Amino acid sequence: MIPEGGQVLLPYPHPEQQLRQVHTITDRFSIANTYLINGERLVIVDPGSELNVRLTLNYLQKFLHRTPTEIDLIVLTHLHSDHTAGVEFLSCACNAPVAASATARQLAGAETQGKQGIPGIAHRAGEVLRQKTLPATIQHMDLFPPHYASQMKMIDMWLEDVAGLPYHPDWRVIASPGHTLDSICLYNPFSYELLCGDTVITIEGGAPLLRGVANRRQLEETLGTLRSLDVNYLFPGHGRPILAKRPLENASVEW
Repeated sequence: MIPEGGQVLLPYPHPEQQLRQVHTITDRFSIANTYLINGERLVIVDPGSELNVRLTLNYLQKFLHRTPTEIDLIVLTHLHSDHTAGVEFLSCACNAPVAASATARQLAGAETQGKQGIPGIAHRAGEVLRQKTLPATIQHMDLFPPHYASQMKMIDMWLEDVAGLPYHPDWRVIASPGHTLDSICLYNPFSYELLCGDTVITIEGGAPLLRGVANRRQLEETLGTLRSLDVNYLFPGHGRPILAKRPLENASVEW
């Protein structure tokens, strides 16, 4: 279904374009989006809460007429809790492996050695708290990096940049550091779909927004990488999906 308030709609599909595979699942408060990739087998991306998982399982059974046993992969775009809290509940329903960026494993190792994962985070938090009026996106902005070491036990598979998604070779993993160092996107070059996690959000109601906390150069490089992709369907971690030709052309960087 095409969301209201989206950008210019595509009148016709590309001649070689596959059918869109991604379905958006979110609760009434739109705290975070969970995505269901509907292929030969099913992938669940960012099961952010038990409620989102319940909605997802209900959706796939009632509307797609499929069963939880057809889920063969759970993907986490990054390890903030608003995207991972439903993992345990979902795992009990489908027994699928959980995959996350290989960078998260490196960051967990750094944590256990007492190293700081993201420099400058205290400065960023201080700048926000000193503002007289909090920005509209503050309710969705995670000021602190995930606690990686404590979450390693729920990860079964590690995803490398530009690699194919396990069991789903049409989907590619794209490292997208900026919001967190372990952030990834998933891209399908055949259906022109891009799942962005919190690398891109659309909660402002305008152009897509890229969010960063520590390294502006890194975030701008990520934007350049994503702009180089042929994208018609943009699925953000927060906010409404966008159906448009090259929806990231007018994207801005939040700093």
